[in-house]
Parts: sequence; C-alpha cells; structure tokens
Amino acid sequence: MIKIAYIGKTNQTNSFICDTIQSNYSAVITFHKPDDLFDNPEMLDDSSLDLAIFDLNSSYGIGNAPKSIQKINQYLITSPLLVMYPSSFNYITPLIEAGANGVIPNTPTESEITEAIDNLLSGSNYFSEPE
Repeated sequence: MIKIAYIGKTNQTNSFICDTIQSNYSAVITFHKPDDLFDNPEMLDDSSLDLAIFDLNSSYGIGNAPKSIQKINQYLITSPLLVMYPSSFNYITPLIEAGANGVIPNTPTESEITEAIDNLLSGSNYFSEPE
C-alpha cells in the first residue's frame, strides 16, 4: 500500500486525481491544506510517505511557487514531490529547479497521472511540458 500526501484544497480535479489513484493503486491519501501545512509542517511525516502531490492551482495565496516547493522539500527528505501546475503557468523550469521530482498540469489525463506516479515511485522523474 502506498501512502500519499495531497497538498491542496479539495476540488473536482483533485477528486478525479484521487479516484484515478484509488482505481490504479492500493493507496492511502491524506489531504493537507497548504496554509495548515505551512503553519504546522510536522503534519507531513515523511517517514510514512511514498509520494507527495502539491497542487499549485488550489494553493493560490500561499506565495511564490518555487519557494513553496523548497519549503515542502525541507520536510520531504526521502519522498518524491509531484507538482501540479495551473494551465496558465507557462514555465516548469523554476518548479524543477525548486525541487519538484515530477510536474503535471492541474488537469491531467488518467494515463499522465499513472505514468507520473509510476516514474516517481520507481525513482525516476516525470515532467509534462505545457501545451
């Protein structure tokens, strides 16, 4: 069973992604609101995680995306970080440079989700270029 921390506010897209994960993997997903997590970073217990997903689209208002990724990575010593970027975000290079192990759009296809997760769980990176 894989353990995933989902950092973002709950919305319809996140529900689709979680449904996709649940139908393709034996997984436990815990949700963390970005504001709560940044106020209490100990909520993110890296020792029990296999993967963290950070949804930038539902995390507006928390500040600069690369700095937020760096802050999350301070607590993800061993877990890979998959970042979902808003469709209006044209450059993923700053996200990669900040420490994202994977980057997908915030409206990914089911195959894009599973490919990204498979790559990250096997120790590889996955980066989807904006259209």
